[in-house]
Amino acid sequence: MLKNLFYFAELLLIALLVYLKYYSAAVSNYLADHTEVRTVFSFIFFVAVVDFVRRSFSRWYARQHRLNPNQKANFQYGLDNIAKLLIGMGLIVSLFAFFGVDIHSLLTSLSIVAAAIAIISKDYISDFVVGIYFSFSKDFEINDYVKLGEHKGKITELQMLKIKILNDDDDSVVIPNGKIYNNEIINYTKRDIRLMSIDFQININNVGNIETLEDELIESLTMFGEFIESHSFNLKIVEMKKDSIDFKFQYTLKRLDQELQRQIRRKTVRQVFSHIAGRLVVASKESPKA
Repeated sequence: MLKNLFYFAELLLIALLVYLKYYSAAVSNYLADHTEVRTVFSFIFFVAVVDFVRRSFSRWYARQHRLNPNQKANFQYGLDNIAKLLIGMGLIVSLFAFFGVDIHSLLTSLSIVAAAIAIISKDYISDFVVGIYFSFSKDFEINDYVKLGEHKGKITELQMLKIKILNDDDDSVVIPNGKIYNNEIINYTKRDIRLMSIDFQININNVGNIETLEDELIESLTMFGEFIESHSFNLKIVEMKKDSIDFKFQYTLKRLDQELQRQIRRKTVRQVFSHIAGRLVVASKESPKA
């Protein structure tokens, strides 16, 4: 309801500004004689038009895809980013015009400076361009559970220069768009989001029997049996190294629950530690005394 109110308020504001500028002789003459006031008037009109167009396309997209009022798609974030860029450029132009600086002459005389600024700010430009790409792509969307480089979590925001995710420890992680683009992206939501994985590494001398380790891990999660698909447990060997083995323990939840995920992960990690500790105790008892 509040969004609709803002939408129609902007429409009325634009209509009022158009009337004052083009149909009110007194206002038109006043603006012609006062450069500073005309600049402020034009900037307000520009911002109102840009934001109204953004809202219009966003409302149309929401209706076409039947989005909930509180739901926001990548396309809408892209519109927000483009609107911010246009308003920022409009603000710079308006500031120069307010102080009587000719924009065309300024750009001509400062072309070398502008090139230097572009080189200095190339990271920001790269982040913005990548942000626009992500906003309109389907690689990932809000609430998708992803791995971006070394960070894993749920996407909460698609900003103009950065992406914000909420990791498994409830930490809010902000990552530059350019860094994400140059690293691998794994979207776990594109598969069955209920499939959970826990990666760990054990010294090869502490592994013992792999089937026993798998049985111990499964047995340790007996208390969560009502939440896990009974035949979904799987202990995989990811990589064998000289002194260690990388494992991946997988299981499928019957329903998605972030708190439940944390509890099961905690229990599994502790069980792996208990297994290693038990192996060390056995090894120390079996070793001959000096």
